[in-house]
Amino acid sequence: MDVFPPLLSSFEFNAFENYVTNSNECVRFKLVTCIDDLIDDFEETNGSNDKNDGESKKSTSSCQISPFKPDMSYQFFGENENIFGYKDLIVKVYYSCAKLNIYLGLKYADRLTKEQTDGVEPDDVLRIISSKYETKVCFNLNEFSANLSKEISFIPYGELMEEFEIESKPIDDHQQAEKRRFCLYKANNLVPGFVAYHERMQTFLMWFIEGVSYIDIDDNRWDFFILYEKLPRTGKSLSSSKPLSDEYQYCFVGYSTVYQYYAYPQNVRPRISQFLILPPFQRIGLGSKLLAAIYKNYSEKSIVDITVEDPSDDFQRMRDIFDCKLCMQLSWYQTLAPNTVWSNEMAVEAQNKYKLNPKQTRRVFEILKLKLTNRNDPDQYRQFRLSIKQRLNAPYKKQINDIERLHQRKAINDTNYELLMKTNQIPREYRIKNLNKQYEEIESEYLQIIEKL
Repeated sequence: MDVFPPLLSSFEFNAFENYVTNSNECVRFKLVTCIDDLIDDFEETNGSNDKNDGESKKSTSSCQISPFKPDMSYQFFGENENIFGYKDLIVKVYYSCAKLNIYLGLKYADRLTKEQTDGVEPDDVLRIISSKYETKVCFNLNEFSANLSKEISFIPYGELMEEFEIESKPIDDHQQAEKRRFCLYKANNLVPGFVAYHERMQTFLMWFIEGVSYIDIDDNRWDFFILYEKLPRTGKSLSSSKPLSDEYQYCFVGYSTVYQYYAYPQNVRPRISQFLILPPFQRIGLGSKLLAAIYKNYSEKSIVDITVEDPSDDFQRMRDIFDCKLCMQLSWYQTLAPNTVWSNEMAVEAQNKYKLNPKQTRRVFEILKLKLTNRNDPDQYRQFRLSIKQRLNAPYKKQINDIERLHQRKAINDTNYELLMKTNQIPREYRIKNLNKQYEEIESEYLQIIEKL
């Protein structure tokens, strides 16, 4: 989708500039716990004639969750992530906090007409979003709010894996730390009602995960790990002496999908596919909790190792920190030194004990080795840099050696050998420059992890 519809002239571009909105800025998500969270919306909708109705809905709710914006919206509104046709636009994407019933609405100061734009329609925002959702969406706020009373009766799908508390840091010194309670459930497509629930759950993905697509839930090799916060119900106080009681209602926090790949002869290699913690619940350790639960779930002997499909930078950082802490309990870490050389035995130990795959274990080894390396010592630092560059250069060297071996065994003739060498050989100067650049990027990533350790 272009910034401006192509039928408009360059003069009209400037005239309608105020009617082009960045979709990442104007979309607002809200997890609605109770009708109190919608008071402002009712007052906007009903106006002065219904002020009493709006007042009647007010009460003292302590459950409200801050609205949040998407990380991306190109799958809905094109690469430029713009919406045309509205001034001061707000797109409301509301979910009931437990059942994840969805409401879509718009608020704007002005909307262009076809007469103003020579027949070009403003973007049909609600249709664009709902067409991607593949589940029922509500466009009527009264209808959406009428079902909120059912939120408190929601019971998560599947099997309860774990319940835990996290103590959130106070905003200032005068406040007490707050204990927040969470629970984690595991489900699959055989759990009654879960398939429909997953359809609503997965609608978050395109807003928050790069390049994501919906999965085929009919495949029974998928496992789902769903995280909830247990919020105190409206009008009831949170009693720390009753950690798990009917004083709570559930609020969706995030989830992960794991596909169980077959591994010969009778083993399984789980792969983490999607992993999402919603913005209001980030930066408090919930991602690590969810990852730890997944590791624990796949710890039996038949599991070869756990892999991750196309991890984002944020996920990889969290995973690196978590895996580093695990590997710091292994025997090889106890003797790790700046001059320690990587060995397959290290990978085997991490695989046997924590189901880490060898590639990730090698990465963790390098992070922990850099942690012990004195970068002010020229010899130590040079040794570390060379070890990383040798790993990076290994695939290239193998490729060239394979071509030379084929030629020596006369598997290829002289003409093909020269052609392959010419095609695959990279000038030494370029290789060194490229390796230096790759190393700098890797060291920067590793140092960020080390700071967190």
